[in-house]
Amino acid sequence: MTDQIYVSKEVVAVSELVDTYKRWENYTTKGNRNYKFYHPSEFGKCLRRQQYKHYAEIGLIEAQEIELESKTLRLFDKGHNMHGRWTSYFDNIGGVLRGRWRCANIACFLFNDDGDLKCLNKKEIITTFNEGKVRIYGKGERRGIFKPDKCLCGCEKFQYLEGQVFDEELHIKGNVDMILDCSNLKENRFSGVRTSFDPRFLPKDGQTIVGDFKTINLSQWEWQLEKKGPHKAYMIQMMIYIYLLDCSYGILMYENKNNSEIKWYKIERNDKWWEIIKWQAKAMVDMVKEKQLPPPRYETKTNFECRKGC
Repeated sequence: MTDQIYVSKEVVAVSELVDTYKRWENYTTKGNRNYKFYHPSEFGKCLRRQQYKHYAEIGLIEAQEIELESKTLRLFDKGHNMHGRWTSYFDNIGGVLRGRWRCANIACFLFNDDGDLKCLNKKEIITTFNEGKVRIYGKGERRGIFKPDKCLCGCEKFQYLEGQVFDEELHIKGNVDMILDCSNLKENRFSGVRTSFDPRFLPKDGQTIVGDFKTINLSQWEWQLEKKGPHKAYMIQMMIYIYLLDCSYGILMYENKNNSEIKWYKIERNDKWWEIIKWQAKAMVDMVKEKQLPPPRYETKTNFECRKGC
């Protein structure tokens, strides 16, 4: 029989304080995700479940929010942090990331478009700070832009924002981790260390690629990646990104949460897959009129993925 380890009430209280905060944060932000549009990241999974979420979002059905455990929410945080870490690597390489760029100056809108300070009184200055507005560059550009040299306010520091994909006809909207174009890469900038990359195979001279980052535990690494390769659902997600952004191809990266080992996969354009995805998206849009649902996605003859919600 395993001996129980005593944990003081004071320690439990501190731990549960954080757990309560994480659940509250997720509840108040709805996980920072809505389902007015279909998400590329869910298109290779249970479409029936995604349609349920869409109907609940637009008010066709009532749905009760499920409170996620703090452990699950913290795992999501680890994934988000990993995305930021990897995009910072490419940002620091210099001249290879395309996307949207947010000015890092919290006083950005105290300056006009000529870079001069606006004539504001104290109340107007406080209001401007409280609004938290900053200039964002690359909005409206399909594949975004390279990082600007300088903001109109004069600031030279920017935060990289995820690129966006949107198709009104397919009713698909989502964010991409990274858009890469090495046309402006200074290949000789890494003096002092061994150069292990071959510049001939980098995306440049008209090539642009989209990248997505995933975390995975050791057991899934061994069971899925080493035996089967990348998840089909992620390949479908990448296919949507590739075609909506009109990229040359995609790269899918997994990082092992246990030991930081990584695996990269090249996802080629596949017209046959894309036609199927478009057909399915249009079919789901047409289903809304009659509140219809796609069939369950069966895992076995007696079990299907969204059984708890169906």
